[in-house]
Formats: sequence, C-alpha cells, structure tokens
Amino acid sequence: MLRKPEKTLVFFLAMIMMILLITVGNEVYGDEIKVYRSASTSVESFNPYAGVSAQARTLQTYIYSSLLDIVADENGEKIKFVPVQARELPTSEDNITWLVKLRKGLQWTDGTVITADTYEYSLKMLLDPKQANYVAFLLFDNIPVVNAKRYFKNEVGWDEVGIKVIDKYTLKFTLETAMPTVDVYSVFTSLFPVHKELYEAGMNKDRTETSYGTDLESTPSCGPYRLTKWIRDQYREFDKNENSPLADIYKVDRIGSRVVLESATRLQMFENNELDGVSVSGNNFDRYSEDPRLVYSEANTVWGFYINSASKTNPILQNNDFRKALFYGMNRDAISKGVFKTFKSAPYFISTICMVGSIERGQKYRETSAARNLLGEGITYKADLALEYFEKAYQANGNKKITIEIIYFDGSEGFKRLAEVAQQEYEQLFGRDKLKIKLRAVPATAAYDAYEQGDFDLGIGARSQNPLNPWSSMKVWTSDFPQKNDRMYDETFDELYERTTTGDLLLDDQLRLDALVEMERILLDYVPMVPIFQNDNAVIYQDRIRLHTKGKYLPADVGFAVLQSEIIE
Repeated sequence: MLRKPEKTLVFFLAMIMMILLITVGNEVYGDEIKVYRSASTSVESFNPYAGVSAQARTLQTYIYSSLLDIVADENGEKIKFVPVQARELPTSEDNITWLVKLRKGLQWTDGTVITADTYEYSLKMLLDPKQANYVAFLLFDNIPVVNAKRYFKNEVGWDEVGIKVIDKYTLKFTLETAMPTVDVYSVFTSLFPVHKELYEAGMNKDRTETSYGTDLESTPSCGPYRLTKWIRDQYREFDKNENSPLADIYKVDRIGSRVVLESATRLQMFENNELDGVSVSGNNFDRYSEDPRLVYSEANTVWGFYINSASKTNPILQNNDFRKALFYGMNRDAISKGVFKTFKSAPYFISTICMVGSIERGQKYRETSAARNLLGEGITYKADLALEYFEKAYQANGNKKITIEIIYFDGSEGFKRLAEVAQQEYEQLFGRDKLKIKLRAVPATAAYDAYEQGDFDLGIGARSQNPLNPWSSMKVWTSDFPQKNDRMYDETFDELYERTTTGDLLLDDQLRLDALVEMERILLDYVPMVPIFQNDNAVIYQDRIRLHTKGKYLPADVGFAVLQSEIIE
C-alpha cells in the first residue's frame, strides 16, 4: 500500500528536476543585473594548472586572478597591463630580479586570505615534478626563472628556485637572464594561485594529482567572478565579485555559460535571443554577411600543409623547387574565402595579431615595413612563379609524373573540402599529366603522430603564436623541438631563436625585430609548411551588447572586451 505513493513521489521529483534543467540559464533577472549569455564547451576541471582547451581556459579566467591582467584601455583601442593582485606594476633595475608587491586584504571568496606565502605554495605546486602540470612551462620557457626547469625535472630542491618570499606581501622572482618587461608581465597575468586547503584536500596518496577544481565545492574563486552554479556538461554561472580589483573595469554582473557543442544549435539559440554572441561561418555567413552587427576576430594561428621534406619514400619532397612550387601555387583565397568564407589567406608563418615592441605602441609585426617588404605584393597566389619552380622540380625528377598524398582530418566536412580544393587547384595548375594528388582522411591525433614520425607527404595542421611574444613561438621550427611536425633543420634559425629568446638581442627592439624577419625569411625560403589561412571568425552580437572596442579585435585574449562592454536592455 505504501509503494504507489513512493512511485508517485519519485515521478513528481523527477519532473521537477527536468523542469529545473530545462529552465536553467533562463532565469528572469531584475533590471539592475546585466547578464551576458554565452555558449562554450564542457569543462572537466577548473584546476588552473591542468591542460585544458582554450575555451575552458577562458572560463578559468573568470574566477581566478593573477598578479596582473591585460584589459582594453579606456577607449577600447589598445590593450594595457593593470595590477590586480599586485599592488602596482612590478619593477626591476636589471630586468633579471623582479619585485612584486601584493595588495593587502586579498582573499578567496570563502574568506581565506591570499599572501606571498599563498603564491609561493601555488608556484611550488605548479612546478612540482610529481604532478607534471602542463602550465609549468610558463616559468622556464616563457621566462627562465632560476632553476625552475631543474626543479620541474626533480634535479634541485625548492630552496634553489628563484622565487622567494621577502615578507607577507612581497615576492621576488630571479631570472636566469634579463627579459623584456612585456614578456615578464605577460607571464604575471597567468600565474593563478590555488587555495592551499582545498588543493591539499584533493591530493591523491602519491601526490601526483589533485581533484581540485573538479566540482563546485572544490572550486574556489579569487577573480573578477565567482563560480556559483556548475551542472556538468550543461551549464555554468558566474556572478561578479565586487571585492575584485577589476570590479570597476568589468561591466557585466553575471555570466551564464551553457554547454553547446554544435554551431548550428548555437546559431539557433542566438536567433531565439538565448545567446548574446555567436560565430557564423560557411553558408550561415552568407545569411549575415551584410548585417551591421557583424565583427571579425583575428586568430593567432596559421593553418597549412606540413611537408615531409626529408621523405625517403617520396624524395621529390626534398626538392626545394617543388616545395616553393607548392607555396606559390596555393590558391589560398579559394580555400579561405571559398570554403570557410571568413578566414584570412595567410602566405606567411606569423599571424596578423602578433605584436612587436611595447604594447603601448600597439605595433603589429605584419604592419612593419620590414615584414611587408618580406612578402611583397601579390604573394597570396603567384601561378607563373609556381610553374617556373614546378618545371625545375619536374626536370629534376627525370620528367616523370609526381604523386603526393595529402592527409586531412577525418570527421570534418570543412577539412575534407579544403583538401579537395587544394587537390583540384594544384592538379589544374601543374597539369594532371605531371602531378597526381591523393587524399587520405585520418583522425587528428593519428595525423599528428604521423607527422612526428615522418610517415606522411603533406598534412593539414596548425601553429599558434604568442601575440605578445612571437619570438618564443618560433621554437616549434627549431631543430631540437620535441614535437617536431616538419623536417627543417637550420643552424642560423636556431641561433636567431636563442638570441631573441634568451640571448643578446632580447632587450634591443629593432635588432630583435630584424631577427624575427630573418627567421620568417628562412621559413619562406625552406617551406617546411605551405601556410594557407589564419582562422579569423565572424561574430555577431545582439543589439543589447555595446562592444567596448566598437568591433575592433584586440590581442592577448582581450578580443572585443565583452566583459568591459555595456549591456543595454
């Protein structure tokens, strides 16, 4: 007799849960609360030291603050560094020893205070050799903190690392070499502290990993927002932290972030006024191409075809004339505009977002006269020059038909179409009687494994750059890079990389720029990859969002400065 009411109760409770899940993120807010409604991927962890996707990293920046941050300036035209948990911008007399003075009164949202000891513990955990945290590279690759890498490799003790507590509110960082201020400040924007009690509570027995940041209870906040709701794989909500030093800069009071993976679903939600911004591409771009609300992002990534220039199974790939024929014969617009619509053709290795010199000047590398002269006019597609190089390579091949294979990522209609267009354009330009191109679909992870092992001819892939330090990003082309996807080994390039990242050119802006130009010149001459496009996206925002940058896209993840933007109801 008691079981029927139990079943009824269970059914009733289940219906309530369904209603709650359906309505989550659709709450009716008061007029005083400015809510930004967004969509992103799922987040497995809010542990700031774990390796996560770029979108997940963005969500982490909502709830964590570091010593500094990068924001849009008052006019939304440039970026600038601002002290956050640091009391002021750090100082150094020699660019080697950096003193950081913390604000007093810093705390986690549970009331736990944040001091210099908090940072020392946090950075010790970041570099802990047992945990092997992905983000640890910040302290030895981006800026070489004394013995940071050796500690990470378990070769020295913590007392030998160049991170010291001077007093309760002062930290000292000692570097192995003098570094430009912009490089040091950039790293100081990413050194998020962790909550010691919660971090330790989640540690496993052998101290190789922690469950910190894997649920709402183990995810503290010390940033401009607090994580207040987390329904895994469905929804996250962030409320403004009024105690944050950034509270007056960020205008958005609440961020609602739904997990929506399909771009078509995101667009439908935007059209239903459920999301405030969405990317549009392909046929969807055609629908919105004339919409005045459309703005364009600027990617820090260049995509192209890696070339196995050391191939023994297909020796023609070793021929520099053949690689140059592929470079100049790539009809980039047919792919960037014809296939992807919004992407930018990229006959270069360093994207347009990358800056040189101080961020106050806002000088972009591609806009310098040296970089412009390097490319020349009309380099996007030079059919006549490509044919000249191809004929030389064809003769060197004994006037025999050349066959190559292009790998593209399986499961993506866009990448499949990219490969098909490249196949068609190359064969049409060079002649099907002289060149045959085969296509092969491979899962992305398997493709990159093949590149590293040298088991390929050409294959789609990408290289990203640090917008504020493009020199450091040249590491991927050096001879001893561990995950090397190309086969270029150039001593001059390696030397220039060392001189611009740890050597004598670090503090000379002009000579460092000249060296960057020379490094790209070497890449353009050798052609370890055929660069094709940078994946710029078109984004459309609801009328209620008044972008602080007025549609200008700023580097260093500031973008359109959405959180600094006004929301008008």
